[in-house]
Amino acid sequence: MIAKFFNKTKPINTLIELVFLIVIYTIATFKLVEYDLNFQFILERTVIFVLLLFTVFAVNFIIRKNGLTKNNSYTLLLFILCITIFPFSIINNILLITHFFLLLAYRRIYSLRTGKDTKEKLFDSGFWIGIATLIYPWSFAYMVLIYMAIYIFNKRTFRNVLIPLIGFFTPILLYGVYLLAMDDFNNFQLHLKYSFQFLNYNSLKLVIPIALILGYLLWVIFPTTAKIIAVNNEFRTSWFLLLVHLLIGILIIIPSPVKDGSEFLFLFFPASIILANYIQIIEERWFKEVFLYLFLFIAIIPFVI
Repeated sequence: MIAKFFNKTKPINTLIELVFLIVIYTIATFKLVEYDLNFQFILERTVIFVLLLFTVFAVNFIIRKNGLTKNNSYTLLLFILCITIFPFSIINNILLITHFFLLLAYRRIYSLRTGKDTKEKLFDSGFWIGIATLIYPWSFAYMVLIYMAIYIFNKRTFRNVLIPLIGFFTPILLYGVYLLAMDDFNNFQLHLKYSFQFLNYNSLKLVIPIALILGYLLWVIFPTTAKIIAVNNEFRTSWFLLLVHLLIGILIIIPSPVKDGSEFLFLFFPASIILANYIQIIEERWFKEVFLYLFLFIAIIPFVI
């Protein structure tokens, strides 16, 4: 039933997804955040929720604008379920803000396939990744995604290789100039903090969701890739870029200094699109239902354990 319901893009689907997001966000806020119920706390959580809404709408815009899935609501549903599975991603303000700026970069990177305004898109994508790097230094790794897009979408010129670097360093240099003007340049530091301690992943709240999402991805990538390669269309190039995107997200998660599940936020965008494409090619309706209901069941676990 759930697979059939979200098989089309309808306003009621989006409304239900947003209501579900509101409920999960509210529960996570009061269950996971240490707080004093005052105006400052309410204002902060409201601002972060608005940012989360913009994030969801940005994800929806990117997939629709670039044809990353067919006309259905699976991606948005899976993205919100990923947030639910890893509830600490909702309350990690730094990563949420970082992820939003990265989404602005993804929007420009995936649209490179059209061939329009290529130089502007390359500069913008580098610029947004530069801002994200100032907030969370490991974000610099997404510069690789730009250059893979340049290669995959056949935009290989010397100027196109140089422009993303100019965009990337522009906000960093502007921030440095600002600190210099404020006589505070000593605070201009970009430390790549890291940790290879994975003991937190032994918790049932993390090991089950991690096993689910990684298991699902391993299950779907190969048959979906084979199906897409067999079809001669433009989506093949975007699909290979998605796979690179997924790999970059995994590589950022491994050295992440915080291991509470919030670091998996970097996987949500490519993973939800990849999983949605797999659901689209499944012919057995019952299997679609089982696939999504299992995802939904695991999503509830962090709130009941």
